[in-house]
Order: sequence, then structure tokens, then C-alpha cells
Amino acid sequence: MGIHVVIQPLVGYGAAVVSPSPGVRQLVAGSEETSFIVQVPARIGGLMDTARFAQSLAAAASEFSEWCETQHRTRSHSSSFTDHWSDAADDAVTRKND
Repeated sequence: MGIHVVIQPLVGYGAAVVSPSPGVRQLVAGSEETSFIVQVPARIGGLMDTARFAQSLAAAASEFSEWCETQHRTRSHSSSFTDHWSDAADDAVTRKND
């Protein structure tokens, strides 16, 4: 069984590397009220596993950020909500057929 955390960011949400004590670092994302924390597990290989996870997370976050910015620009300049989604569906069909 897994745990799935869904975050719908609000203004002020962000991410940072913090050092709660000497020699310890954590990746914290969210806000002061709600956050999730990535810690290095205390086991052999934990540092490299966490490094790979953080690199993967950074790459995925960058790709997602670019997609969100593109969608924002596209939707902000669309003449109507229906036209935009119709165009997006046409684009998806075109990519699938390529």
C-alpha cells in the first residue's frame, strides 16, 4: 500500500534545502503550515539513493513547470475556454498519429 500526497500550491508555496541541525540537510516543499520533507535514510547507500531521487524530482519538476507555464500562456490568450480545449484535443490526436 502506498501513500499519495496531492499538493495544489497556493501563493507563497516553495521549496528549500534546510539544515535543522549540524550535518543534516532536508529538502522541504510546501508552506509553513503544510509541507513535505525529503530526508536521507540512515543506511548504507542512503545518500546516493536520495541524490538520485532528488535529481529525478528536479528534472520532473522542471518539465512540469515548463508545461504549466506554457498552459498558462495558452489559456490566458485563448478566445474561449471551449476553443482552447478543442485545439488541445486536436493537437493530441495529431501527436498520436505522428
